[in-house]
Formats: sequence, C-alpha cells, structure tokens
Amino acid sequence: MSLSRRQFICGASQAALAAWLLPACTTQKAEQWLVSTCNDQQGQSMAAAINNQGQIVSTVKLPARGHDSLALPHKPGHALVFARRPDRFALEIDFINAKVVSHIQSQQDTHFYGHGVFSKDRQYLFTTENQYDKKRGLVVVRDAQNYQVLDRYDSGGIGPHEIALMPDGNTLVIANGGIETHPNQPRKKLNIESMRPNLAYLDINSGKITASFAPPDKQLSLRHLSVRHDGAVFVGAQYQGPKASIQPLVFSHHGEQQLQAFHASQAQLFKMQQYTASLVVKDSLLCVSCPRGSHLSFWDTTTHSYINQQPFRDVSGLAYSDGSLLASSGKGLLKKLNYFDPITGPAGINTLALKFDNHMTMIDAA
Repeated sequence: MSLSRRQFICGASQAALAAWLLPACTTQKAEQWLVSTCNDQQGQSMAAAINNQGQIVSTVKLPARGHDSLALPHKPGHALVFARRPDRFALEIDFINAKVVSHIQSQQDTHFYGHGVFSKDRQYLFTTENQYDKKRGLVVVRDAQNYQVLDRYDSGGIGPHEIALMPDGNTLVIANGGIETHPNQPRKKLNIESMRPNLAYLDINSGKITASFAPPDKQLSLRHLSVRHDGAVFVGAQYQGPKASIQPLVFSHHGEQQLQAFHASQAQLFKMQQYTASLVVKDSLLCVSCPRGSHLSFWDTTTHSYINQQPFRDVSGLAYSDGSLLASSGKGLLKKLNYFDPITGPAGINTLALKFDNHMTMIDAA
C-alpha cells in the first residue's frame, strides 16, 4: 500500500476519549490489556495493565526498574516482565489478581538485558543475558512452564538486547548492542571504544549463529527490533560516538549481504538525538519512537526513507492493536493513532499518573 493511499481502515472518526484504546474496526474481539513497566509519581518501579477504556486494571511493584514485557497467550491476564539491564530478575505477573506468581532469577554469572521471546510451540523461553565476567552475550533457553534453564547459546556478540522469533519458527534474530556491562557498575558502558554491535541470526535447533551483520559504524549500538510477517527485520540504533556526529539510526535486513540504512535528511537525524527506542512495523510503514528527540518518526519500508514525524514529548513504548498505533510517554501520556494515517488522522489521548518505560505489550485479558 503506497503512502498516498493510506487511510483509516474503517473510516472511523475520532473516538471518544473514554474509548481511546478500543479496536479501530467494529469486529468484536476478545478484550486486550496494554502492559508496560513504569514508575509512579513517587518513583516506585512497577508494571501496569491498562484496559480498553484507558483505565488502570492493576499495578504490581517491581524490585527495581523493568524494561520489556512478554504476553503469555496460554495464560490470559498474565505477562512476563523483565528487568532493565544489568539486573537479575524476571517476573510472571498475574494482572487479574495483581500479584507475582513466579520469580525468575538469572544464574549467578549473568544478568538480564530486558527482553525475551517464546518458541513457536511455547515450550521454550529464550532470554538475552550477559555472562559478564567472560564478556559474552548469551541466549538462555528455559522451560516455559517452570522457567528452569535448559541450555545457553552464544548470542553472537556482546550486549544482546531485543530478541525475536522469525516467521520460520526455527530462527531467532538478536540485536547485539556491542556494549559491555557489569552488575557491579550499573549503567556504566565499559567498552565504548572497542564495541562491536551486530544483528545476528541463531538457529534454534543447533544453537549456532548462522549469520551476523554489523552496522556501518562500530559505535552504532543496535538495540531494538521488529520483524514483519514476511521475515524482514527492522532495527533501531543508539549512537555512542561523538555528539556532533550524525549517523543513520534505522536499518533493515531481508536477506541482503549487509544492513540497509534508511535515508533521512541531516536535520531529521539530528532531531533524533542519536537515540531510538521502540519499533513497530506493519506492511510498508515503520514507526520508531525517539524519546530524546520527543517525537514519533515514520518510515517507508519500500523506499527505505523517512516520511514524517509527530511531536510527542518523551515518547517511549509502542504497540500495534487492530489498526491502531499505541504510544506511551515518560510523562504519563497514552496516544492512539490510526496506523495507516498517523500524521493527519485524529488521535486519542489519555493521561495517567504513571511514567511509562520504553516498551508496551498487548496481552489477552481475563
């Protein structure tokens, strides 16, 4: 679908604020909740579930700041919540009853990197972790029922961050950020001058890396990604080099010999402030959140080029739901846009007393 033809899927006009999260189409579907890690106004780290009316269903306190979450399709109302690096916890949370039902601890020589994904048959959980004393990135394989560690694979680099399952069901794609970290030095980046980021593909059956692709500059830390239904991978970077250096920050890969940089003007790249967060792709439209640049950026995956942006102060998480793009901010705002007309189409806004983190996940409600 070309940009000029994008329009409302259902021709819907602006929805009432109270129904800001309702599906864009009229087809009745099971209710979904939005899950995100966040802080309250007092700075307490927590995870929250929000219903179709934009109301908080429940919140659960976290031992420290969280990062991403993962839906449990076989357990409505439940999600896994992962610690932000370099912490060691992941929690299965029952948002129906607002309680933690399972506590996953990383092994003594590793810490989590904030992301995980299930196998196609949901028998296994794969998490990105750091074996910090050996400066080695890992994909740790766990039993999805009891969360016991079954195996550990090399991630193909240092600092593995977001991980996703490819459409073939047999391959994982990993954004290796290239940055060395250690739990004794929280948030400190230990190898900026020697970092080696890459996008790596891992065969689940063998546990081996089958291919990896480096960005054009070694200080372009690849962090977050989104996989389209046809196997195209889109990845966002966070540049660790000189402040005055303007670099491409959005890339794709779909069988090529190298990563494909998306094109944008120097002015637009400057506005992104060397930092991307969440990515969501649907058909030929890619949305990338730029928290430091305080805007949502939109990109055409056919031409690999920048389209437009929408201002959104301290934007963080993104999710796609039934034709709608949902975006959160560190200021407690939740925005709903029509995904295929995000610039000129109407938007719904809701404000909650929460400061949202970088990711959102849709889960089936009870």
